[in-house]
Amino acid sequence: MKTIVLSTIAAMGILAAAAASAAPTLKPASKQSGIKSGLSVKYAWGGNPPSKIQSMSQAISMLGSAKSGKPLRGLDYRDTNEGDPVLTHKEHFNVAADIRGYIRFDAPGVYELETWSNDGIDAQIGGQSVGRVDGRQGCEANQRVTVEVPQAGWYDLRIKYFQKYGTACLMMKWGKQGQGLAWVPNSALGR
Repeated sequence: MKTIVLSTIAAMGILAAAAASAAPTLKPASKQSGIKSGLSVKYAWGGNPPSKIQSMSQAISMLGSAKSGKPLRGLDYRDTNEGDPVLTHKEHFNVAADIRGYIRFDAPGVYELETWSNDGIDAQIGGQSVGRVDGRQGCEANQRVTVEVPQAGWYDLRIKYFQKYGTACLMMKWGKQGQGLAWVPNSALGR
């Protein structure tokens, strides 16, 4: 009897540990058709120096007065040269962006996602956080996140981003768990 009780307790512990480490499940978008290529973006500009965006909370506050910009082609904005425009905005520093659209997964499964940014980012897909940097950094990978995609289709994509000064980048990698990561193609993103 003691062996059965101990075995049951051990099995419950294993199940609890597995449940705690399970990847968060993404929620499919309510819109699954009529999606155009590119991502919608609104920009706010922090002005000329000495004013500078220092944090994500400051960027989010600025985005309250953001104006629509030219749509992004996707999330393939490699590290720029200093003085180049940020994404599709005309300025090259002190830019905050509110990016909205969809990302399409062609098959269900467990995926790994990795955002890259210079500087701050707060990225969500299907209601789950997939990347967050509150301050400044060079163009580098942020944390790698594992998510469960319950079905093929489109998922809401929301990114708040800011670039302070210097160079800028915004990119994303993905891949099925255990199969390596590749850059997300523009064709998998829409608005």
